[in-house]
Amino acid sequence: MSKGSFINKKLDRRKVTLKGPTGITQTFTAKANDIRYTYGLDLPNDLGLFVGFVEVTDFVKNSGEGEYTVADLAAIEGTNYHYGGWSMVVVYENPSMINRSITVFDGYAFVRGSVVADYTIPISGFSTVDSGPVRMKLGVAAGEGDVAAFGDYFEIEKEEGSGNFIRLSHSGNSINNFFNSSISTGGNLRNPQLKNNTGMDISIFEIPNDNNEILKNGQTGTRFRYGTDGDAYVIYNIITAVEANEPLVEGYHYITPDANGEIPEIKPLDEIELEVEIRNLGQISIEKALLELNIPNGLEFVSAETEYFFSNSSGQLPEFSNGVLNWEIGDLPIPNSKDQILGKIAYKVKVTGQCNLLVQSCGLPFVLDGNIVGINSITGTSMATAPLKIGEDEGGSCLESPIYGPVLLDVLAGEYLIQECGFDQANSLISICQPESNSVVNISKLNSLFPVGTRYFDSFPVSESTIEYVNEIPFNISQTYFAIPSDNPNCPKEFGLRSGFFDLEIEIEEAGCGGSITDRLVTFNSLNQDIAVSYDYLDGNGFVQDYSRSFPVGKHQVVAQNSLGCSQELEFEILPLQSFTVDIQKIGQKGICPDFSDFALSIAIDSEIEDTFYLTIEGTTGEGESFNFTNSNLSIGTFEFKEIGPGNYNIRVENTEGCSQSSNLIIENEDIAYLEANFEWKSSNINQSGSIEPNEIILFENLSIGSGQLDFTWDFGNGVMSSEFSPIHSYTEPGNYEIILSVNSSDGCFKEIKKIIEVGGPALRVPDAFAPDKNGSNDYFFPVFRQIESLKLWVFDRWGTLMFYSDSLTDKGWDGTVNGVNSSQGIYAYKVEYWAVGSQTKVVSGSFMLLR
Repeated sequence: MSKGSFINKKLDRRKVTLKGPTGITQTFTAKANDIRYTYGLDLPNDLGLFVGFVEVTDFVKNSGEGEYTVADLAAIEGTNYHYGGWSMVVVYENPSMINRSITVFDGYAFVRGSVVADYTIPISGFSTVDSGPVRMKLGVAAGEGDVAAFGDYFEIEKEEGSGNFIRLSHSGNSINNFFNSSISTGGNLRNPQLKNNTGMDISIFEIPNDNNEILKNGQTGTRFRYGTDGDAYVIYNIITAVEANEPLVEGYHYITPDANGEIPEIKPLDEIELEVEIRNLGQISIEKALLELNIPNGLEFVSAETEYFFSNSSGQLPEFSNGVLNWEIGDLPIPNSKDQILGKIAYKVKVTGQCNLLVQSCGLPFVLDGNIVGINSITGTSMATAPLKIGEDEGGSCLESPIYGPVLLDVLAGEYLIQECGFDQANSLISICQPESNSVVNISKLNSLFPVGTRYFDSFPVSESTIEYVNEIPFNISQTYFAIPSDNPNCPKEFGLRSGFFDLEIEIEEAGCGGSITDRLVTFNSLNQDIAVSYDYLDGNGFVQDYSRSFPVGKHQVVAQNSLGCSQELEFEILPLQSFTVDIQKIGQKGICPDFSDFALSIAIDSEIEDTFYLTIEGTTGEGESFNFTNSNLSIGTFEFKEIGPGNYNIRVENTEGCSQSSNLIIENEDIAYLEANFEWKSSNINQSGSIEPNEIILFENLSIGSGQLDFTWDFGNGVMSSEFSPIHSYTEPGNYEIILSVNSSDGCFKEIKKIIEVGGPALRVPDAFAPDKNGSNDYFFPVFRQIESLKLWVFDRWGTLMFYSDSLTDKGWDGTVNGVNSSQGIYAYKVEYWAVGSQTKVVSGSFMLLR
């Protein structure tokens, strides 16, 4: 080409230059599979006509509305019968307009002139409306159609599959000269405006479909037919836009307002409720609708509740897994109106408290997005994925049109980041809880603020002179540093360092000695007056500004935190007056009712110096009586006091300087409760002849002991009961009777003991204890028997040593001595062999207690 300033410029069929409304130009190159071209001017080579296609979506999005111009189109200069030109197909979405199914045919359909022939192009993938008028808009782009050449036509099939075609035309052509170099696109300006339009046909028009003569309701495809008997042309674009039966589901996603209708402020650790309202805006029911909500890292899923506003719903409960909340909504019917809410889900998420997730690398909010998918109930095909609506456009060119996108949770984390993370977000300063005298900061102190894998540098962009800090970073408060996440290296976080370290002085009020112990005032003095410090006294009220408080005797802990997020744990002790301590404990087997009382008060006194202490125990017993005990000669150590029962007492310990400590103590019944059930029986015969006979009077001697008031129940084994302490009873019939003594105490204890008594016939009973204290009662250990002809008794200690032996029926028994020496208290074993008339020799053995 050699025209104007373009001298000897070689054009390329695969390349064109496109200029947009903003004046920006860009050169586009068709791919090898996106261009069809031939060479030469003869019919076998399609007259040398070529067509190329290229994607320009991003360019048009960035350039916006206005006039577009194409340059460097590879066409031959002159007035021959060749054509040259360009067209652009724009498919767009406008929610305020009627929904249409768009089908675009890009190709190369060449028809030779003077050849009688026709060809068909099938079009499918749309679905016309179920009822009412069916409308289709058609776009056609072709080349080399001539105004003066007739015989070319373009047709559409009348009813799908009928084989009957109807010829089409628009305002700029005729049915016998469809391709006539006319441009009819609804009023768009042409430049240049030529009669023959350089051989280009570009048209947009409505298919005449009165009474749905051509396209029927529910139709999903059609065919076009084209041909010629004179003119040659090439069709490279066919676009159909059918008012379609497409499902249109809407999910309105929003943050639940508070009671005042306002969106609440969101802070770390807050629980936020969001809702999604489900509507069917189309005229097609939807099957197997599914809502998917993506919960990002940094938001913890808490709970979800769903609600349906139509009957016979087929949905399932929501399920959360791997960061996605899925709600199988089920089938959505055609609503009574477009505004009808068919279902709703309300779900809660909790904002993280993790510092590295709150310190966003680029200050981005948490993003909650999702979509709805389902099945077209008419075609059985998947509907287009529907993004969630977050509002409506109130100020744009499309008023009240929906705005789609994610819900953004802007977390007000500034104060939290300072207090909990040591990061001043407003000034990009990280507080380091160490004095400035420390020359370096360990990198581990920064890792909690940034994502795993973050690298630290002294400059950005990173160059050869940039220093990377791996293990530690200089503690330079005037230096700027850069944290670069591994997953987003182009989004550095600039930050500086400052010292958040602070010193505290603990001042404990001095106290004199003489009266009762009182609390002491403790004051915390901050040595860094320019930084505010608050205190948590661990009383459940959190941090307060009070820097002094009274504390009782004992060890205490307070947490101090300054406004830069640095904290200290303070431990101190309020010592008793004159530095002596008293520890009072109740000892014993509380709650298990032992056989004997083992309760005692343990009073442990400790002092830094040797001293003598005066103990006073005063109070009221459980019976309402006054109690008073004193001991004026206690030393350092532990003192056990057993002579005390249930009641309320004050225990006071005083040293020789007049300093004292006192403590109130309650001793409950269950602290000292004990109980042992036991009895023996006696009769005149068994004492004399060793035989209990029928109708013989027997004394049952109650040996039970215990705390509190005791109640007794005797069961003599023959249906007779008694509540006496030591009852008298006799048996009329011979036999073996089981005697049961049950004992209940007012302290909540219960014990029982069972023994067998034999009435009539030979019998032998071995005592289970004796006390050889020479008081005339129970001084000897020997079996009690009747109608026995002979016996032998052996007594052994726990190691098997023989302590006593007798084979005399008249022996008094063992007196608890061996060779005149008293044996110690404890458990001993016995063995008895005895024989009675009419029976074989019997052997009994067991153990008994020697009491002293």
